[in-house]
Amino acid sequence: MIGGIVTKSENGTPQGGPLSPLLSNIILDELDKELERRGHKFCRYADDCNIYVKSERAGKRVME
Repeated sequence: MIGGIVTKSENGTPQGGPLSPLLSNIILDELDKELERRGHKFCRYADDCNIYVKSERAGKRVME
């Protein structure tokens, strides 16, 4: 939207489009490998990700 008016975008991938999950999986593969290397338990689909930790302190450390 520009000035409250919907305009057609010439760049990027439409949100919810069929290509969006594929591109997310390609780009975030490096994140998956790093989380695995660090021994974290996680679940990710496209750009949605949950990382499971045992404590709030561990969660803050992972977020950093």
